[in-house]
Amino acid sequence: MKEYIARDPRTGFPLRAGAVRSRIDVDEAYRPSPGQWDAIKNFDILPLATGAKSALEVNWVGHPHLVSQADGIKALPRISKRNPVEAHEALISALSELKPELRTAGLFALPYLALTNPEDLFEHLAELVDDIDTNVRVAASECLKIVAPVFPSATEHILREELRSDVHSRNTAAFAALKEMCKVWPEVVVIHLDELLRMDDPSLRAKAAAMLPPLSRRKSAAVWDLIGWSLQDENDEVRAQAARTLTTLANKAPSIARVLLEVALFDESDKVRRPALRAMNSMDMSGYRMNKLCIDGAHHSDVEIRRACIKMIPKLFIESEMRIQANELLRQETDSQLIELLNDMAFDPELEGGEQEKNRYLAPAPPVTLADGTVLPASAFDLDESGQPLFASQPQPADQMLPVPDRDAGEAGPARADNAQAPNKELDDIEFDPARDDYDEEFDAELDDVDGEPSDD
Repeated sequence: MKEYIARDPRTGFPLRAGAVRSRIDVDEAYRPSPGQWDAIKNFDILPLATGAKSALEVNWVGHPHLVSQADGIKALPRISKRNPVEAHEALISALSELKPELRTAGLFALPYLALTNPEDLFEHLAELVDDIDTNVRVAASECLKIVAPVFPSATEHILREELRSDVHSRNTAAFAALKEMCKVWPEVVVIHLDELLRMDDPSLRAKAAAMLPPLSRRKSAAVWDLIGWSLQDENDEVRAQAARTLTTLANKAPSIARVLLEVALFDESDKVRRPALRAMNSMDMSGYRMNKLCIDGAHHSDVEIRRACIKMIPKLFIESEMRIQANELLRQETDSQLIELLNDMAFDPELEGGEQEKNRYLAPAPPVTLADGTVLPASAFDLDESGQPLFASQPQPADQMLPVPDRDAGEAGPARADNAQAPNKELDDIEFDPARDDYDEEFDAELDDVDGEPSDD
């Protein structure tokens, strides 16, 4: 049946709404690797896979090849839709063969025939992972890696056993399958990790914790719980793997990252503190809780943690609070570079700065009005290098010229009126003699001569 396509009645072009999604069938993206078995004709696949034909000669990549029963079994996925029953029976028979190469070939075809009929296939897979032949066991582990993301329920028990296997190759293949499942079935992965993180083996817990960074991109309370438990694990490697999730959480779930950061930032292991420090540098540190975390981090034994927290103090506090915190930290800081940085923060130019720096914080002086009504700014009365006021040393229009006091004339007062008389300089010529006591009479006589009237005395 042809796919229905909505078209514009005026233009006839297909209607497009939102993002265009490519349509890919499962079997197109889930296809076996190519080989000489692809050159077998479709009508020869079943006879060759069942043993009715022992061998055939085919032309593959321009060269003749002799294909056997194992190649016929590997070619069964090509006829799984046309002959599903016959292909399934041939595969079940191959998985039970005595020859190891036939069982290996059956494991190669199992993931693709399971799409049409998975009956009894995973029971055979559970037996073949413990096969006596090494090649068959390796093939079963590779088969599990392929089918686990597609059939999580059918392979749950097999995967649980393989994850706890003492054989390194089987354990590695199982964790590779678990990593692939993170992309399509994260809920199932969380169930497996919940069990693995409770195991006594620290290496197994470390491998399980390595699955947490891909899962941290999802907003899941179950994942956040796993990260929190892992950050409190007794093994350093487990905590280090969990700390790798903090940078992602800082962008996806900042509120959760703040809570976890309080644990990771003060961890005794440097492997845990480094990812925590990177996450802290990428987070918004505003708020009382983050301020307290920053101050606590400034007292940390690790100099890098202290440096990062001290550099954040100007962003979190106002200037007065920043100086208080800097002075407190200077009491216990031992690093020379951090001491210099704290001294810069604690410096108050209003109290400790130079004259110009202090003047910046003073209120501007009001303008000055002279006797003739001229208004001058207060800065005009600053003295220049010669000691003269600035307004006098600058050229001014004739109508705005101001009188400049003559320093040689002494402290002369304002000019008298026309009818006023100048003081008698003879009064200034009287010399003082300590032995004389008639200064009062002489002074009164002088006043009489000046005023022209006798004194009252």
